[in-house]
Amino acid sequence: MSIELPSVLSFERKLETSDALMYAVNWGDKEMLKPPSIPIKKRQNRSTQSAYGIDDAKKSEPNPVSSDSDDANLPHDRDTLKVCFSLRVIGNVGKPFACNAPKFEAAVSKLLKTYKETSKGLKLLAFRYAYNIANGRFLWRNRVCAEKILIHAKTEDVPEGLSFNAYDFSLNDFDKNADHTDLQRLAKIIYEGLKAGDSSFTFVEVDAYVKLGNGQHVFPSQEMNMGEKKKVLFQLNKCAAIHNVKIGNAIRTIDNWYKKADFPIAVEPYGSVTQMGQAYRKSKDDLYTLMLDCLNEKENVSDEDKNFVVANFIRGGVFGGKGD
Repeated sequence: MSIELPSVLSFERKLETSDALMYAVNWGDKEMLKPPSIPIKKRQNRSTQSAYGIDDAKKSEPNPVSSDSDDANLPHDRDTLKVCFSLRVIGNVGKPFACNAPKFEAAVSKLLKTYKETSKGLKLLAFRYAYNIANGRFLWRNRVCAEKILIHAKTEDVPEGLSFNAYDFSLNDFDKNADHTDLQRLAKIIYEGLKAGDSSFTFVEVDAYVKLGNGQHVFPSQEMNMGEKKKVLFQLNKCAAIHNVKIGNAIRTIDNWYKKADFPIAVEPYGSVTQMGQAYRKSKDDLYTLMLDCLNEKENVSDEDKNFVVANFIRGGVFGGKGD
């Protein structure tokens, strides 16, 4: 009898990221103890209309959408953006948080036991998460055309820290500089966290330094401002910030196992990339199909399919099927 998807199924997220705070420093003084936070400011602008299909009579009027919007910049005496966040890597990967089908849960446990013991899969996932810290993917638009980017990560076991020049690592694959010593050490730290049991976790603090130039724009997260057209930027205690969800999305951008893959995408059940309007795993390549294929031990399941399924367990979420 084949294993089917239970009506109640969820997994806890195993990569817990904090929000990232944004500070202003100078490149030559990166280690200043209390760098000034970057404030969010209102811009009272007047701009032209540019929306498609607007009436001719309104095309010469100012655009109200562009007025009274949030903005963020480095001060004119600071040339470097500092971005700080923390990552907690939690063990017990693959144990459902909720599951109303003991047979299904037993099959998941069997899959993870074999996965951890007989494949390099969990080490591969840990390496890719580490790689996305080293390459500064979590900086998003702040990474574009920076003069220099230095990433610094430290843990309790490595208080002196690990250092990376972000441009030494690729955004499109995981091969460039893959044997970097500090990268291998960070990957091992994340792996140790993932393979741990219930009561253990690994804690990593990450600081990124991005040399942009005095007074340059920086890009915090933008809030979902439902019902309003003006731009609202995310801030914590009057400090510009990047949402923890956005940081987590960048770190789990490791899926290049989907069909006709041109670049890695974030691990999602259907391979959804909203900014591109695409779901790269629409059918027969999605989480639910591959998860059941893995648990039913079908012969067509590849190591890459297993990597994708386990990466979704690490991502966490509610994956239950329909009830009776």
